[in-house]
Amino acid sequence: MALVYGFLLVAALGIGHHYGMLAVRGIKPDADDRPQAAIIVTFLGLLALHTIEILAFAGVYKVLLSWGGLGDLGGSYDASWDGLIYFSGINFATLGYTQIETSGPIRMINMMQSLGGFMVLTWSATFLYSVCERAWRE
Repeated sequence: MALVYGFLLVAALGIGHHYGMLAVRGIKPDADDRPQAAIIVTFLGLLALHTIEILAFAGVYKVLLSWGGLGDLGGSYDASWDGLIYFSGINFATLGYTQIETSGPIRMINMMQSLGGFMVLTWSATFLYSVCERAWRE
């Protein structure tokens, strides 16, 4: 069941990321008219979007851990909000190698967050690259 939860969370991440990228595209200046501003606004917009996504997953972990039955976080996890943000961010941006250990079914959600983070980070990198390519055209 945890794999299904993870799949649904990553699906929601992808949908939210799509609309977040549309918002970034909507607020960035035209790369032909203001190339440097287009790059900076895109970068900062994507940074904000990824931060929101990490915070959202931290909130999900908080809820899932309070339910019980899906496992636990151990190791150096101190049961703080900062600890959940760190755990979520490490999972999102890497393969989840951290001093915080997972046990039980929540490991599947952890794994799926890493997959989803990899997917949206590469999606964002491709978008940023396309803005840079257009801005840096001679």
